[in-house]
Amino acid sequence: MIGSAIREISAARTSPLICAAFVEKTAQIWDVDAQQKVGEFSARFSFGAENLAMHPDGGFVVTGSSAARGGSIASYRVPDGHSEWRRDRLPYPACIRFGQSGQDVYYTLQDRRVERTNALTGVPVEVFRDTNHYFEGPGAQALIAPVSTADYLLVAEHKIPIPKLTFAILDVVFGATSLCITESAGPVRCIDYLTGTEQWRYTPAEGSHVLRLHYNRLDGFFYGVLWHYQKGHFRNLIRVDPNTGQTARVRELKSSWEAFIEVTQQLVTSAGDVIDLSSGRTVGELAFPRKEYADRFTLT
Repeated sequence: MIGSAIREISAARTSPLICAAFVEKTAQIWDVDAQQKVGEFSARFSFGAENLAMHPDGGFVVTGSSAARGGSIASYRVPDGHSEWRRDRLPYPACIRFGQSGQDVYYTLQDRRVERTNALTGVPVEVFRDTNHYFEGPGAQALIAPVSTADYLLVAEHKIPIPKLTFAILDVVFGATSLCITESAGPVRCIDYLTGTEQWRYTPAEGSHVLRLHYNRLDGFFYGVLWHYQKGHFRNLIRVDPNTGQTARVRELKSSWEAFIEVTQQLVTSAGDVIDLSSGRTVGELAFPRKEYADRFTLT
Protein backbone atom coordinates (compact mmCIF):
# COMPACT_ATOMS: atom_id res chain seq x y z
CA MET A 1 0.00 0.00 0.00
CA ILE A 2 1.11 3.55 -0.71
CA GLY A 3 0.85 6.23 1.99
CA SER A 4 2.38 9.49 3.07
CA ALA A 5 6.05 9.38 4.08
CA ILE A 6 5.54 12.28 6.51
CA ARG A 7 5.93 11.33 10.18
CA GLU A 8 5.82 14.67 12.02
CA ILE A 9 4.81 18.23 11.15
CA SER A 10 5.55 21.47 12.98
CA ALA A 11 4.22 24.92 12.08
CA ALA A 12 5.57 28.42 12.53
CA ARG A 13 3.40 30.77 14.58
CA THR A 14 3.70 34.08 12.70
CA SER A 15 4.25 32.86 9.13
CA PRO A 16 2.50 30.25 6.92
CA LEU A 17 5.54 27.93 6.94
CA ILE A 18 5.61 24.34 8.12
CA CYS A 19 8.35 21.75 8.47
CA ALA A 20 7.42 18.18 7.52
CA ALA A 21 9.87 15.40 8.41
CA PHE A 22 9.88 11.88 7.06
CA VAL A 23 11.48 8.57 7.80
CA GLU A 24 14.50 8.97 5.54
CA LYS A 25 15.86 11.66 7.91
CA THR A 26 14.75 14.44 5.60
CA ALA A 27 12.97 17.69 6.45
CA GLN A 28 10.90 19.64 3.94
CA ILE A 29 9.81 23.27 4.30
CA TRP A 30 6.46 24.21 2.79
CA ASP A 31 4.71 27.54 2.27
CA VAL A 32 1.10 26.65 3.02
CA ASP A 33 -0.34 29.81 1.42
CA ALA A 34 1.47 29.14 -1.84
CA GLN A 35 1.12 25.34 -1.46
CA GLN A 36 4.74 25.02 -2.55
CA LYS A 37 7.83 23.31 -1.17
CA VAL A 38 10.47 25.99 -0.52
CA GLY A 39 13.28 23.90 0.97
CA GLU A 40 14.55 20.38 1.72
CA PHE A 41 17.54 19.17 3.73
CA SER A 42 18.89 16.24 5.74
CA ALA A 43 18.18 16.35 9.46
CA ARG A 44 18.72 13.87 12.29
CA PHE A 45 15.29 13.08 13.63
CA SER A 46 13.56 10.35 15.69
CA PHE A 47 9.84 10.33 14.96
CA GLY A 48 7.06 9.54 17.43
CA ALA A 49 8.29 11.65 20.34
CA GLU A 50 7.49 15.21 19.19
CA ASN A 51 11.09 15.69 18.14
CA LEU A 52 10.41 18.43 15.61
CA ALA A 53 9.77 22.10 16.37
CA MET A 54 9.67 25.10 14.04
CA HIS A 55 10.63 28.54 15.34
CA PRO A 56 7.66 30.93 15.67
CA ASP A 57 8.83 33.06 12.72
CA GLY A 58 9.80 30.03 10.60
CA GLY A 59 13.48 30.96 10.49
CA PHE A 60 14.82 27.63 11.71
CA VAL A 61 13.81 24.24 13.08
CA VAL A 62 15.08 22.18 16.02
CA THR A 63 15.05 18.39 15.89
CA GLY A 64 15.83 15.64 18.37
CA SER A 65 17.25 12.19 17.76
CA SER A 66 18.06 9.19 19.91
CA ALA A 67 20.57 6.37 19.60
CA ALA A 68 22.11 3.67 21.79
CA ARG A 69 25.02 5.97 22.69
CA GLY A 70 22.77 8.89 23.52
CA GLY A 71 20.64 11.48 21.81
CA SER A 72 21.14 14.93 20.36
CA ILE A 73 19.34 18.22 19.75
CA ALA A 74 20.18 20.16 16.58
CA SER A 75 19.11 23.43 14.98
CA TYR A 76 18.84 23.93 11.21
CA ARG A 77 18.39 27.17 9.32
CA VAL A 78 15.40 27.46 6.99
CA PRO A 79 15.21 26.86 4.09
CA ASP A 80 18.74 25.62 3.30
CA GLY A 81 19.27 23.39 6.36
CA HIS A 82 22.56 25.00 7.44
CA SER A 83 23.52 23.64 10.89
CA GLU A 84 23.25 26.39 13.51
CA TRP A 85 24.17 24.39 16.63
CA ARG A 86 24.00 20.90 18.08
CA ARG A 87 24.11 19.31 21.54
CA ASP A 88 25.12 15.66 21.91
CA ARG A 89 25.06 12.97 24.60
CA LEU A 90 21.57 13.83 25.80
CA PRO A 91 19.43 11.06 27.35
CA TYR A 92 16.65 10.53 24.79
CA PRO A 93 15.27 14.04 24.08
CA ALA A 94 11.55 14.44 23.35
CA CYS A 95 8.68 16.95 23.39
CA ILE A 96 10.56 19.88 21.83
CA ARG A 97 8.71 23.21 22.09
CA PHE A 98 9.61 26.84 21.56
CA GLY A 99 8.69 29.44 24.14
CA GLN A 100 6.24 32.13 23.13
CA SER A 101 8.92 34.71 22.27
CA GLY A 102 11.03 32.25 20.32
CA GLN A 103 14.09 33.05 22.43
CA ASP A 104 14.04 29.69 24.21
CA VAL A 105 13.42 26.08 23.29
CA TYR A 106 12.27 23.49 25.85
CA TYR A 107 12.74 19.72 25.66
CA THR A 108 12.23 16.76 27.95
CA LEU A 109 15.03 14.33 28.79
CA GLN A 110 14.70 10.76 29.97
CA ASP A 111 16.36 11.47 33.32
CA ARG A 112 13.25 13.35 34.54
CA ARG A 113 14.18 16.91 33.66
CA VAL A 114 13.26 19.62 31.20
CA GLU A 115 15.96 21.90 29.83
CA ARG A 116 15.42 25.47 28.65
CA THR A 117 18.01 26.35 26.03
CA ASN A 118 18.78 29.56 24.16
CA ALA A 119 17.20 28.97 20.76
CA LEU A 120 19.85 30.95 18.86
CA THR A 121 23.00 29.55 20.48
CA GLY A 122 22.03 26.16 21.93
CA VAL A 123 23.45 27.17 25.32
CA PRO A 124 21.43 25.76 28.26
CA VAL A 125 19.77 28.46 30.35
CA GLU A 126 17.75 26.62 33.00
CA VAL A 127 16.97 23.08 34.16
CA PHE A 128 13.63 21.98 35.64
CA ARG A 129 14.37 18.82 37.58
CA ASP A 130 11.77 16.18 38.44
CA THR A 131 9.74 17.50 35.48
CA ASN A 132 8.19 15.85 32.42
CA HIS A 133 6.81 18.87 30.56
CA TYR A 134 6.91 22.66 30.52
CA PHE A 135 4.24 24.57 28.54
CA GLU A 136 4.79 28.32 28.26
CA GLY A 137 1.76 30.58 27.76
CA PRO A 138 1.44 33.88 25.87
CA GLY A 139 1.71 36.04 29.00
CA ALA A 140 3.28 35.16 32.31
CA GLN A 141 1.47 31.82 32.37
CA ALA A 142 3.01 28.37 32.27
CA LEU A 143 1.95 24.85 33.09
CA ILE A 144 4.58 22.56 34.61
CA ALA A 145 4.19 18.79 34.90
CA PRO A 146 6.30 17.50 37.82
CA VAL A 147 7.11 13.79 37.91
CA SER A 148 6.77 12.94 41.59
CA THR A 149 3.68 14.91 42.65
CA ALA A 150 -0.02 14.31 42.13
CA ASP A 151 -0.58 17.78 40.65
CA TYR A 152 0.43 19.91 37.71
CA LEU A 153 1.53 23.42 38.60
CA LEU A 154 -0.17 26.39 36.94
CA VAL A 155 2.08 29.44 37.14
CA ALA A 156 0.23 32.73 36.60
CA GLU A 157 -0.23 35.44 39.22
CA HIS A 158 0.14 32.65 41.78
CA LYS A 159 1.27 29.02 41.70
CA ILE A 160 -1.85 26.86 41.61
CA PRO A 161 -1.92 23.03 41.79
CA ILE A 162 -4.06 21.29 39.16
CA PRO A 163 -4.81 17.59 39.89
CA LYS A 164 -3.43 15.01 37.48
CA LEU A 165 -6.12 12.63 36.26
CA THR A 166 -4.13 10.06 34.27
CA PHE A 167 -0.53 8.93 33.82
CA ALA A 168 0.46 11.29 30.98
CA ILE A 169 -0.27 14.77 29.70
CA LEU A 170 -0.71 15.02 25.91
CA ASP A 171 -1.08 18.74 25.19
CA VAL A 172 -1.86 22.14 26.67
CA VAL A 173 -3.19 25.22 24.89
CA PHE A 174 -3.69 28.73 26.26
CA GLY A 175 -6.83 30.69 25.35
CA ALA A 176 -7.97 34.21 26.16
CA THR A 177 -8.69 33.66 29.87
CA SER A 178 -8.24 29.94 30.35
CA LEU A 179 -6.16 26.97 29.29
CA CYS A 180 -7.11 23.48 28.17
CA ILE A 181 -5.33 20.29 29.23
CA THR A 182 -5.72 16.90 27.56
CA GLU A 183 -4.39 13.67 29.09
CA SER A 184 -3.80 10.16 27.83
CA ALA A 185 -7.04 8.12 28.03
CA GLY A 186 -8.56 11.07 29.87
CA PRO A 187 -10.69 14.18 29.39
CA VAL A 188 -10.03 17.69 28.16
CA ARG A 189 -10.32 20.19 31.01
CA CYS A 190 -10.67 23.96 30.78
CA ILE A 191 -8.95 25.78 33.66
CA ASP A 192 -9.26 29.46 34.61
CA TYR A 193 -5.88 31.24 34.59
CA LEU A 194 -6.34 33.24 37.76
CA THR A 195 -8.10 30.82 40.08
CA GLY A 196 -7.26 27.37 38.75
CA THR A 197 -10.99 26.59 38.75
CA GLU A 198 -12.19 23.92 36.34
CA GLN A 199 -14.74 25.59 34.05
CA TRP A 200 -15.79 22.51 32.09
CA ARG A 201 -14.70 19.01 31.14
CA TYR A 202 -15.09 17.10 27.88
CA THR A 203 -14.78 13.33 28.24
CA PRO A 204 -14.37 11.45 24.93
CA ALA A 205 -15.82 7.99 24.41
CA GLU A 206 -13.95 5.07 25.93
CA GLY A 207 -10.92 4.11 23.88
CA SER A 208 -10.26 7.62 22.60
CA HIS A 209 -8.57 10.84 23.66
CA VAL A 210 -7.65 14.24 22.24
CA LEU A 211 -4.07 14.27 20.98
CA ARG A 212 -3.56 17.94 20.07
CA LEU A 213 -5.21 21.21 21.05
CA HIS A 214 -5.44 24.67 19.49
CA TYR A 215 -7.07 28.01 20.29
CA ASN A 216 -8.50 29.87 17.29
CA ARG A 217 -8.16 33.57 18.11
CA LEU A 218 -10.44 34.46 15.15
CA ASP A 219 -13.59 32.59 16.21
CA GLY A 220 -12.69 32.10 19.90
CA PHE A 221 -13.14 28.31 19.88
CA PHE A 222 -10.81 25.56 21.00
CA TYR A 223 -10.02 22.82 18.48
CA GLY A 224 -8.58 19.36 18.91
CA VAL A 225 -7.63 16.14 17.13
CA LEU A 226 -9.67 13.29 18.58
CA TRP A 227 -8.06 9.86 18.17
CA HIS A 228 -9.97 6.60 18.63
CA TYR A 229 -6.88 4.58 19.53
CA GLN A 230 -8.79 1.34 20.22
CA LYS A 231 -10.29 1.41 16.73
CA GLY A 232 -6.96 1.87 14.99
CA HIS A 233 -6.18 4.73 12.66
CA PHE A 234 -9.34 6.83 13.11
CA ARG A 235 -9.27 10.57 13.85
CA ASN A 236 -11.60 13.56 13.88
CA LEU A 237 -11.17 17.32 14.03
CA ILE A 238 -13.39 18.65 16.84
CA ARG A 239 -14.49 22.14 17.93
CA VAL A 240 -15.13 23.02 21.59
CA ASP A 241 -17.09 26.02 22.88
CA PRO A 242 -14.77 27.91 25.32
CA ASN A 243 -17.64 28.85 27.63
CA THR A 244 -19.67 25.65 27.85
CA GLY A 245 -17.39 22.85 26.67
CA GLN A 246 -20.01 21.79 24.13
CA THR A 247 -18.22 19.77 21.46
CA ALA A 248 -18.90 19.28 17.76
CA ARG A 249 -17.13 17.02 15.27
CA VAL A 250 -15.98 19.14 12.36
CA ARG A 251 -14.75 16.38 10.02
CA GLU A 252 -12.94 13.08 9.77
CA LEU A 253 -9.15 13.15 9.28
CA LYS A 254 -7.21 10.61 7.21
CA SER A 255 -3.75 11.18 8.63
CA SER A 256 -1.20 10.04 11.19
CA TRP A 257 0.06 13.51 12.21
CA GLU A 258 -1.36 17.03 12.19
CA ALA A 259 -0.27 20.57 12.96
CA PHE A 260 -2.36 23.69 13.61
CA ILE A 261 -1.24 26.86 11.79
CA GLU A 262 -1.95 29.90 13.93
CA VAL A 263 -1.40 32.64 11.35
CA THR A 264 -3.94 31.14 8.91
CA GLN A 265 -6.10 29.23 11.44
CA GLN A 266 -5.80 26.05 9.44
CA LEU A 267 -4.87 22.43 10.06
CA VAL A 268 -2.27 20.62 7.94
CA THR A 269 -2.30 16.82 7.97
CA SER A 270 0.33 14.27 7.03
CA ALA A 271 -1.87 13.37 4.05
CA GLY A 272 -1.21 16.90 2.74
CA ASP A 273 -4.71 18.28 3.38
CA VAL A 274 -4.95 21.96 4.33
CA ILE A 275 -8.18 22.41 6.28
CA ASP A 276 -9.90 25.64 7.30
CA LEU A 277 -10.78 25.28 10.97
CA SER A 278 -14.00 27.29 11.09
CA SER A 279 -15.63 25.66 8.06
CA GLY A 280 -13.91 22.28 8.08
CA ARG A 281 -13.38 22.53 4.32
CA THR A 282 -10.25 21.40 2.50
CA VAL A 283 -8.75 24.58 1.05
CA GLY A 284 -5.48 23.19 -0.30
CA GLU A 285 -3.33 20.14 -0.82
CA LEU A 286 0.42 19.78 -0.29
CA ALA A 287 2.23 17.25 -2.49
CA PHE A 288 3.99 15.43 0.34
CA PRO A 289 6.26 12.49 -0.59
CA ARG A 290 4.71 9.01 -0.59
CA LYS A 291 6.14 5.58 0.13
CA GLU A 292 5.10 1.96 0.12
CA TYR A 293 4.16 0.20 3.37
CA ALA A 294 3.11 -3.29 4.36
CA ASP A 295 -0.71 -3.27 4.43
CA ARG A 296 -1.10 -3.23 8.21
CA PHE A 297 1.25 -0.24 8.54
CA THR A 298 -0.35 1.99 5.90
CA LEU A 299 -0.61 5.58 7.12
CA THR A 300 -1.77 8.71 5.34
